[in-house]
Amino acid sequence: MKARDLGHQRLGKLPAYRLLPDIIRYLVDGGAPTEALVEQITEFGREALQFALKDDVFIEALWLLVRLPQAAAAPDTTTASSEIDINKDAIASVSDILFQYDSAVERAQRRLHQDNTDLGEIARRAGLTALGDGIQSNLPSLWQPSAEDVQSSLAGLKGTEKFADMAQNFYANFVERVIHYYVDRNLHNMVGPERVARSVHDLGSFDHAIRRHCSESALIMRAFARDWLGRSHYRDGKAISRADMRAFSAHAVEKIRTELAIRKGKS
Repeated sequence: MKARDLGHQRLGKLPAYRLLPDIIRYLVDGGAPTEALVEQITEFGREALQFALKDDVFIEALWLLVRLPQAAAAPDTTTASSEIDINKDAIASVSDILFQYDSAVERAQRRLHQDNTDLGEIARRAGLTALGDGIQSNLPSLWQPSAEDVQSSLAGLKGTEKFADMAQNFYANFVERVIHYYVDRNLHNMVGPERVARSVHDLGSFDHAIRRHCSESALIMRAFARDWLGRSHYRDGKAISRADMRAFSAHAVEKIRTELAIRKGKS
């Protein structure tokens, strides 16, 4: 069953939707200061993240980015993997890991479908990108990786710096996808003479720019994610729960709000 068939709810207009015309205009024109643009995207991302806190599938996608590498590094990998609904014995390649992650999130979508929103589906895809990029960065580059190489690469993502990489990647990809979610549904209002973009070609030209600026705005998440995992798991020795991930995301919303206020001289 495809995720889009699971009955999740379409998003209405988030409060940050008001920022989209300016964001798109900046990227199409290419003349706005980078700092101002990053602030707009960061604010948009903060409000999208705040809304996503209500979606259990969003939390599941983020939670598995922490727990899956920890399970792969555990002394009893099979038991640790089964505790998070992952079949360790079915993992022999990067695609196998991504399939297991995707299936686990999809099972959560089925189980929790009544309260799903499109943000959960967006988070699932962002999680796949962050996890895949993280694993690939750890693999040997001079030979075809073995099953042991793949599993070792996954286990290597359990550290705080690697989680910081994945958190930044996840958040940047999530925000980029939320922006495209609205752009793709509102092309008829955004394209044309005297509108945000003169042509569909103008909108197509900003894909690379939006990815770069989303990554810059996600830098706020990097240090926060690293310190949070180091404190919560390695210092306190606790297994990260879904409730912990929701608290992490809620603190991230506040962290981003504070950082934006400092940038604007309001704090």
